[in-house]
Amino acid sequence: MSFIKSLGELIFPVRCLGCGALGLEICSLCRKFWQPRIYRTLSRKKPYFPIYSAIPYSPIAGKVLLAAKENGIQQADQLIVSALSHSLSLCIKEQGAGFLVPIPSRKSVARLRGRQFIAELTREISYGAQVPSFEVLTHTRLVKDQSKLDAKHRAENLAGALVSMRFQSGKAIIVDDLVTTGATLHEAARALHAKGIEVLAAVTACVAEPLR
Repeated sequence: MSFIKSLGELIFPVRCLGCGALGLEICSLCRKFWQPRIYRTLSRKKPYFPIYSAIPYSPIAGKVLLAAKENGIQQADQLIVSALSHSLSLCIKEQGAGFLVPIPSRKSVARLRGRQFIAELTREISYGAQVPSFEVLTHTRLVKDQSKLDAKHRAENLAGALVSMRFQSGKAIIVDDLVTTGATLHEAARALHAKGIEVLAAVTACVAEPLR
């Protein structure tokens, strides 16, 4: 096995996800931009709930998220899992345990990626934290890509776009990779509340400055 691993490293050497330097999945320089801490924010609309994040968004963080979501790079997945676990640990300490609910990818995007990205990572942090996770949210209609939309248009784009497929007793903690305006988390909370599910909090890997 060590020979196969060494051969693989020769053919596909590890490169930093941030700058591309050989040697580590994230080098010491880029690691400065991926140091898990805790950032608490609050949802902007009712139902209000706290949001726990571990990493401030930066170009380096953006490359890590992109490497995981679009390229399926395992090292990037693990960096995000570590950040999510960090956020979840303090969330549970302060808010109590609840079941995890991942934000679903649009169905067309999930098909292209070959997986439900957040759901897959949520299963990992669920196992590590020994709390259950349930994929209860689904899209009811098409939505646009959010990356080029401002706060107002993100909210309009997502309004009424999610539904909880079934009632799940207990309290929910929503999971996503990045929070910017909070529109996605708010829509998820609305859909869960419509089924009588209380949202304790949300956890994300990264937090960005809200778009205007």
